[in-house]
Amino acid sequence: MSRNKIERYMSREELPAFLRELADALEGKAADGMECPEDFTKLKLTAKERYGKMEVKVKAAPGNMEVCLGSEDTPMEPAASKDEKPSYKTLKKRMKGSFKMIFRMIHDDTMPPKEAVDEFLADSKLMVDYPGYGDEYYDEYTEVCDAFAAAYEAEDMPELHKTVDMIQSLYSHCHARYK
Repeated sequence: MSRNKIERYMSREELPAFLRELADALEGKAADGMECPEDFTKLKLTAKERYGKMEVKVKAAPGNMEVCLGSEDTPMEPAASKDEKPSYKTLKKRMKGSFKMIFRMIHDDTMPPKEAVDEFLADSKLMVDYPGYGDEYYDEYTEVCDAFAAAYEAEDMPELHKTVDMIQSLYSHCHARYK
């Protein structure tokens, strides 16, 4: 991970210990896996609850950089009713958020929340109904998502690693061609 960026998922109960660890790193004390630039002009801490876990991000802008590391807010589209499909863009944005959490947690050898997995799998089924966005990948993608769902139900961490990497690979191939 970048020296200027930390991203972790944790329970709400683990957050105070993380903040203490961050404070120690800022004071120059040794902290496992946490290193802060000595000369930063901006420090941004974000903690959001997502699917029952806290998504914590810390970004530091070094003193010699004039780049703002803040996130740009984009206007959200109105939510689709239960009977109507969301726009493809809205669906993909939601999938990106849930998959990002799933991917990182699995690679941290932690089971992601069921809510995130359920939402991602439901959105994946919905996504393959949109024609013209990589239709030739849809069958393989559906098979990999089914394997991921089975691995999640079995709590099979090695298979979860394999399937999320396959999903990521399909995503990369499809988006390289269609985006």
